[in-house]
Amino acid sequence: MNHCITSEFEELIGASRLESLNSHPSTVYGLDSELNIAYLNPAWFKFSEENGNNIFVDNEWSLGRNIFDAIPDVLEPFYRDLFQSALNEKEPPEISQQFEYECSSPELYRRFSMHLYPVGVDGVVVVHSLCIEELYKLPSANGVITLDEDDYIDKEGMIHQCANCRRLQNLNDKERWDWVPKYIKEPHSKTSHGVCVPCMHHYYLSGL
Repeated sequence: MNHCITSEFEELIGASRLESLNSHPSTVYGLDSELNIAYLNPAWFKFSEENGNNIFVDNEWSLGRNIFDAIPDVLEPFYRDLFQSALNEKEPPEISQQFEYECSSPELYRRFSMHLYPVGVDGVVVVHSLCIEELYKLPSANGVITLDEDDYIDKEGMIHQCANCRRLQNLNDKERWDWVPKYIKEPHSKTSHGVCVPCMHHYYLSGL
């Protein structure tokens, strides 16, 4: 079966739970008490392959790597608190946290629900379930954004991208963040990551 797991995490969750997670249709990963990646289920590999990635050779998602090697620095405080609160739960398998987030491709709009299941104080299982998937509707009159690089690339040649929704800040209107497929398919060589105001309020300041 196309999954990977550390021997310590396999012993922690047990054979019956591992069988259930391996057959789960949603992407699942497990973290140990040090927040290192300890498990990736078959659906995770399938999702990765369908989206043009290979996490077997992606160093950021190698077994044993710390989860924060794969999370932008600007989001680390939020996720560190989230994972730590799950590890502090004493009675598995209660859900310690749940929230929705966007993870779209250039062509498809996707929303996922993330559930965290504590495994005592020694680990946490994270399940990402697809809620919505539909063709992306660009916010323009004719459905197409014609890229004017002066609108997004500053004098230092830098673009400013939201680390959560991946929209770009429009330099003509700093409150406006646009979905620009060109820079979703091929990230710009000089990119500054932050969090746009809507994402900050919706995901990180809403008390979820």
